[in-house]
Amino acid sequence: MRVAANFGFKRYYTAVCVCCLATVSVLSVAESNAKPVSARGYGPTEWPQALRMADFILSLQNAGGAIPDEHGVITVNQDSNMDYALIGLAAAYEATRNPKYLGSFEKGIAWLADRQEMTDPEWKGTWYYVYSANPPYQHIPTTPGAGLTDARGVDATSALFAYLLYLDRRLTGNNTFAQRYSANARAALDFVINHNLNSDGLSRSSWQLHADDGKWHFYQEKYSADQGDVYLGMHAGELMYGNAKYRQTAERLKTLTSSRLFSTSLQRYLLGMDENGNLDSSDDGNSADFSQGYLSWIWGESEQSRAALTWLRSKLLPDGSVVSKVGAPAYSLNVTMLAMASRALAQPAPKTSLNWFIDNVYDSKTGGVYHDAGADGKHEYNNETAFCAIAFLGFLPFD
Repeated sequence: MRVAANFGFKRYYTAVCVCCLATVSVLSVAESNAKPVSARGYGPTEWPQALRMADFILSLQNAGGAIPDEHGVITVNQDSNMDYALIGLAAAYEATRNPKYLGSFEKGIAWLADRQEMTDPEWKGTWYYVYSANPPYQHIPTTPGAGLTDARGVDATSALFAYLLYLDRRLTGNNTFAQRYSANARAALDFVINHNLNSDGLSRSSWQLHADDGKWHFYQEKYSADQGDVYLGMHAGELMYGNAKYRQTAERLKTLTSSRLFSTSLQRYLLGMDENGNLDSSDDGNSADFSQGYLSWIWGESEQSRAALTWLRSKLLPDGSVVSKVGAPAYSLNVTMLAMASRALAQPAPKTSLNWFIDNVYDSKTGGVYHDAGADGKHEYNNETAFCAIAFLGFLPFD
């Protein structure tokens, strides 16, 4: 999610020749007889680096269960970072059944549950934007943009908590966590339905504390990727608790995102829609890429997903990197999203791109992932590393 249009969004928003695309097509045909298309080219056997990425996330987690956003900082869960980091651990556990991943995954869920507001009726079911990794883990007021001093009630953060509980049920085969934190999950999803959802059915971002009047104001931007986050939580709530309200919300989000936030002329998902209904078709170098891959991974087979994957492939460079805007850096997540969309649509792994990734943005010393190939200050964020582990392992959001 993004909580401000002008916020430097580190979580993920960060002209290919015809012969290159033809080469990709030829390789796809040549490999088509190798093994089932649904899993070809993904997994820890072919990409052991994926488990090193999961171990990087483990190296960040402290004794209390918190996973700081990166090494050397005490901030936790900015832009829902920890939620995504935990999905990466879930992917590693599903691939290996190594108990260290499940233990850290469940420890992280418990830490998030303890941070959730469950007493104040006005904010019940929500989290603040950023917390401290040090006991007593109080929230850290953090500006998401000019003139703002804090944020809370983010739609993605609330919904993803319920999705984590679903993943625990899927991984363990039991309802222990789903029932233990049932009140937390329901409060989180109900807050989104009652407060974030607009009358048009799309989810609005968050609340922001304004410096000029010291009051909380609703930030009504409807980011396309956020709709996917909320879908994950609502569909998870339906599967765990059999709630028709969650099912209806999930179905409507998928339908509306695929119609209102998808451009038929550009043949890709848009960045989002502002409070006045104006669509944002900007492409800052990796924001568009993230929406294409992430939403395609969530929805799976659809006309829009096919078009989004085609759009991503059209941005391939001969070396395997994905650069959607001339002059923009080669971001790690652009390749990651290409792989996630390919996996969701039962396409073989884009091996040339994944090998470029390993050679240029993967840190073999730490297991972390650089934000982009040419950055002077190389950040290795827990959420980006998690998305990359998900991509290399071929992890899918639902059974």
